[in-house]
Amino acid sequence: MYRRILLNRNLSFKERLKRFIVYYKARRGARIAWKIRYRKAFSKHPDFKFAAEKPVERSHKAYWKPFHSRINLSTLRMCRSISGISDPKYIPEEIFRTDIEPTLNQTSSVEYLTYKSLYYQWFQGNIFPHDYFHNIDGGWLDQNLDSVTFDEVKSIAQNLKYPVVIKPNRDSSGGKDIYYPKDFDELMILIKNKKDFLVQEKIQQHSFFEQFNPHGINSLRTNVYRSVTDNRPHVVNTVLRMGVGGSLDNETAGGVVSMVRNDGYLNGFALDKYGKKYLIHPDTGANFKQRIPDHKGLIKTSLDIAQKIFYARLICLDLCYDAEGKWRMIEVNINGATIRFAQYHGSRFFDQFTEEVYEYCLNHHWALK
Repeated sequence: MYRRILLNRNLSFKERLKRFIVYYKARRGARIAWKIRYRKAFSKHPDFKFAAEKPVERSHKAYWKPFHSRINLSTLRMCRSISGISDPKYIPEEIFRTDIEPTLNQTSSVEYLTYKSLYYQWFQGNIFPHDYFHNIDGGWLDQNLDSVTFDEVKSIAQNLKYPVVIKPNRDSSGGKDIYYPKDFDELMILIKNKKDFLVQEKIQQHSFFEQFNPHGINSLRTNVYRSVTDNRPHVVNTVLRMGVGGSLDNETAGGVVSMVRNDGYLNGFALDKYGKKYLIHPDTGANFKQRIPDHKGLIKTSLDIAQKIFYARLICLDLCYDAEGKWRMIEVNINGATIRFAQYHGSRFFDQFTEEVYEYCLNHHWALK
């Protein structure tokens, strides 16, 4: 790819040099980050670094070589070791981070759609959690995003049904800075001297998902790809994320993840972030062979939301199933997709669109435009 950037005559030499440097830094950062993660995974599970079959490794290198001349085989070996499935088209994590995702989601302005304070205004019909009040850049706003005073905010807070949720407007990945105040006094302490956050209802999850982890919401991460061929959104994979030991459901916070198959059944096991396998939930003993409720509704809700998101071809949606039997959208994620759990379960992240994505990203690479 370095050579293609430098020889790209559609750009000035100055721009080519700039792209080269930006791409080099991105690749270096991804290489270092994933080297650290794989070192930790291999120290916990030494068998994960065992080589795959030689023809598979050769095919894997040849397939991804147009992106990187040197292919790190750690992704392939780990996916094969966990799932038992050897697929040379598993996407190397470094290539996804530096080549695939930034090419599919090139327009930086689409990040505007990740501001949580906009969700309830953006999508009607009680799909997103109900907002009570917001703080944007230090200013107080009510549920309609009209300016209010702090005294009015306190009046609103005194009449809420607790517990509620307080979360940052952006950058809450891994459950960062998300709290569940149980009363007015606790909420007032949490919002003191804070800005850029919102306070919203705490959704009560359905009993089916309660069985896995009753301490917090167990969410479904649905990854949607807007095809470059028909420009329609397609769900390419879904995983169930569950808390462990009182943690949030994010795997970075200690949670586990199980793949949801196309028929709506869980894939039989769950994994933590380093690939440790669980046949039952370590806290509750719930098994991972069950069929989730209303799988068709999950797909439909995900596609309805993704259809209204433009300028991004990879959209990651976090949903939950509430006590009333309705799918609710928690969060929209445009960048920072997690591909490892689909691949650790032996599935191609982009499913039947793998070849399409490969060709598009190779020919429309962000560093060449």
